[in-house]
Amino acid sequence: MSPAVSTSAPPVPVSPSPPPSVTGTGSSGTPGGQNLRFILGLKLHQLRRKRGLSLTTLAGRAGLAVSYLNEIEKGKKYPKPEKILALARALEVPFDDLVSLQLEEQLHPLTSLLTSGILQEIPLELFGVTPTGLLEMMAGAPDRVSALFDTFVKIARRFDVKIEHLLLAAMRSYVEQNKNYFEDLEQAVEMFRTNSGWARRPAPDLARLREHLISAHGYVIEDDGLSRHAELADLRAVSLDGATPRLLLNPRLGDWQRAFILAREIGYRQLGLRERIHTSPHLKVESFDQLLNNFRASYFAGALLLDRTLLVEDLRAFFAQKRWDGAALVAILTKYQSTPEMFFHRLSQIVPRFFGLEQMYFLRFDHTRGTAQFRIGKELHYQRMHGTHSIGVDEHYCRRWVSLQSLAELDRRQRDGETVAVVPGAQRAQFHQTRDTYFSMSLAYPQGLTPGEDACVTIGFLVNDALRAAVKFWDDPALPSRLVGDTCERCALTDCAERAAPPTLHEREERRTRRLAAVTALAES
Repeated sequence: MSPAVSTSAPPVPVSPSPPPSVTGTGSSGTPGGQNLRFILGLKLHQLRRKRGLSLTTLAGRAGLAVSYLNEIEKGKKYPKPEKILALARALEVPFDDLVSLQLEEQLHPLTSLLTSGILQEIPLELFGVTPTGLLEMMAGAPDRVSALFDTFVKIARRFDVKIEHLLLAAMRSYVEQNKNYFEDLEQAVEMFRTNSGWARRPAPDLARLREHLISAHGYVIEDDGLSRHAELADLRAVSLDGATPRLLLNPRLGDWQRAFILAREIGYRQLGLRERIHTSPHLKVESFDQLLNNFRASYFAGALLLDRTLLVEDLRAFFAQKRWDGAALVAILTKYQSTPEMFFHRLSQIVPRFFGLEQMYFLRFDHTRGTAQFRIGKELHYQRMHGTHSIGVDEHYCRRWVSLQSLAELDRRQRDGETVAVVPGAQRAQFHQTRDTYFSMSLAYPQGLTPGEDACVTIGFLVNDALRAAVKFWDDPALPSRLVGDTCERCALTDCAERAAPPTLHEREERRTRRLAAVTALAES
């Protein structure tokens, strides 16, 4: 394939037509217009450097202001056709080469990236990165940046990473950066509660939630709406827009799950969120805005159902106890009639804010009953990453973690014929790699909609001065203190009775370290 930018000087068209997707003023805010600005800026920067021209020299030859040419190269401006023609003449290239969407062969990965729409999907501004800043990075070393992006693309293809995975990762990072607490949404709930005359109460008022959707927003709610569709029978809910909004629910939902879905619909309406995900759980994510709106509506629902004022009072009394009491934790869960996952997720929002425990994590493990495999289903890490996080899908997570021990106990008790609603647990765990110690609490429970599946949610706090001041039972001598690792395959502990797999990855890394040391010693001798 020949390069898109020619170094010869063929005839230049006298009356060029503007390229598609760009207005005459160059102010297009469409993705297509943004791509054109990016690519034109890269081409001008490359061509100017190849010809050894400064910004001042090129601007003088083309009859442009230096500041305006600088903005073009940074992708901030897209000039009118006559100015592009002047630049083409000054650089001695065809007009069509400058306005095409093709870059040189070595920068082809950048072309693929820009035309794929990925940059438009990922919310760069949420992370302090502007499109202009990204372009400046590309323009500084385009071949290296192109190689970097090409590497990411190949890794994504190798591990079947899709744009949805990137959006989900971006969403999780956004939540973690904000410590999963959003005061504007808390205030929106307080305003809704006040305007609607709803008193604070621990248990959800299912009838009132339902009546509000019907009377205020004209919903038609079908409690068994999904049972008639075999392909949708395992979904929790489907929401359909229209003149008459319809909400189809799974008849096997518990009261809390039903209340949460109704409250989330209220959140969508109350917050004025239009672009949305229509299924729970989601089947397809088309944009970051859909994920963000789903998160905001879900946050609204959790804050409405688990009132922070009441919950902080109960947690303060619980944390003041001198001894760990799993039954007391379950009693609070029962008082609010919440699912364990939503209860702990709400704790992950308000505990850092109201108790100062900012270095913490939230996890959900999933387990198929009777098997030896445990999977991380959800995770959030605030302030710092600790050892418990999703790794290889075929690796064996440390069996010493309270999450896995609670799931194992739940599995055993169910196989013994017990009807178990929830199994609480707690421990102090020190990660042998970092020596950081965490105090963790967990709740293991059967998954209602999926027979044979259990889950365990865990919330953990770094043992520091803030934890010692806030949680009085953190050092309860009755609680186990364990030395833990990541996965068995990565673990260096040699005296582990719970080991489920040999330390293959650790031994591989140890061998590599020894070989590097041998090479260093050989060079020094």
